[in-house]
Amino acid sequence: MMSYDQLAEHYIREHDLREKSQEKAARSMDGPQELLGARSGENGEWRQETVNQAGPMGVIDAVAQDLESFIEFFERAPRCDLPATPPRRRNVHLS
Repeated sequence: MMSYDQLAEHYIREHDLREKSQEKAARSMDGPQELLGARSGENGEWRQETVNQAGPMGVIDAVAQDLESFIEFFERAPRCDLPATPPRRRNVHLS
């Protein structure tokens, strides 16, 4: 059984080999858009195909990219200054 480190390294090597073969194929094609998957679909279908081919590491990478986008969006969000809330008074009944 492979450890997580070995599995991650395996997927990284596999991805590098795929990337090299795509670069080699891109050299024989018309332009760099073929390499990026622009011809394979509209509206981000290429991203889904890439994640499906990359396996578990691709899913982790996609989630990390989405999280990074959210954090950047959150950091640029306008701030809203709320007034301080007045302290609440307790009703103390002395009998």
